[in-house]
Amino acid sequence: MALFLFALVIMVFFIERWSIINALKGIEFDYYPSTLLAAPDEIFEITTHLGNSSMRFVPFLKVAEKLPSCLILHLQEEHSGTKYNYLKPDFMGDSTFSYLTYLMPRSRLRRNIPASIHKRGRYVFPGADLSGGDFLGLGEERQSFRAFSEIVVYPKESDSVYVKELMGGFLGDLSVRRFIIEDPVLTAGFRDYSGREPMKAISWTQSARMGNIMVKSFDYTTEPSVTVLLNTECNLDKKEELIENCFSITHAVCKILEERRIKYDFYTNATTQGALVSWSYIGEGLGNRHFFTILEGLGRASFQSRESFSATIKRMKPGSTRSLIIITPTGKEHVYKYLDKANINQTLIIPAAEQEP
Repeated sequence: MALFLFALVIMVFFIERWSIINALKGIEFDYYPSTLLAAPDEIFEITTHLGNSSMRFVPFLKVAEKLPSCLILHLQEEHSGTKYNYLKPDFMGDSTFSYLTYLMPRSRLRRNIPASIHKRGRYVFPGADLSGGDFLGLGEERQSFRAFSEIVVYPKESDSVYVKELMGGFLGDLSVRRFIIEDPVLTAGFRDYSGREPMKAISWTQSARMGNIMVKSFDYTTEPSVTVLLNTECNLDKKEELIENCFSITHAVCKILEERRIKYDFYTNATTQGALVSWSYIGEGLGNRHFFTILEGLGRASFQSRESFSATIKRMKPGSTRSLIIITPTGKEHVYKYLDKANINQTLIIPAAEQEP
């Protein structure tokens, strides 16, 4: 009897040791948000995959997912029979979402939880800490699972009446200028030389044919085009608040251009977080892909400048028929000294520091 008990104790000891060593063997984990780009307070889902590739039954598994501190989970009291805890910020300011579950042999668990984020920015999902119980339930084996996924929350659209009135007046003038500026590519015919036309407008072939000086008459079909420039260089008080307002104004400006079907390109001196490509210039375009590319950059943008405002102005491609919209945290006077005086009439300045007419 004593020998049997001794053998039983030895067997339990080895099973216990084996269960501690292999508590998390074959366990797989991954999680990610359902979208890369979201609006503030937009509901998206966090999808979590838990897998057990072994032939063992895992009766106890504690999962602690690391989440952005400002993320809000929209939980029900009961979800698929799994017990959930509330988010708890750690000493680093991040939050941990903890829950208990189990895994059958060769099984996978997928869970979707609705969530939202109120504040603009780039948010990373770095991974989770998993704990598995041993055979006797006396201890736990812990392991960290690293992951990398992110979500970018773009800024809210500015609801400033002042901005909308400025844009309405500016785009009205832009439509008028469309029929004042001739398109040098599309020739509509020829007319007598009045003495005011430039030499390059003279058609020597037609002049020889008609016996007097003739100039080309161009069609008035130049498509309106706009450059949007976002400046983040600022030395004023409440710098971050002003620049954040600039991001919202830029959202509103680009949306209005999209609604009016006016093509536009984009320049900025803002730095971005986690961007794989440079966001300092986005070529001319129109449509959802172009618009959401700019919104993603606005979501990733920080409050620091990669270059001075004057350097950004110098980077811009010149164009005599191109209008310019400048969104800046500073006042108008700071902007005027860097502009070409010949193009001031085609420039709209929207200063975040001066939101009242």
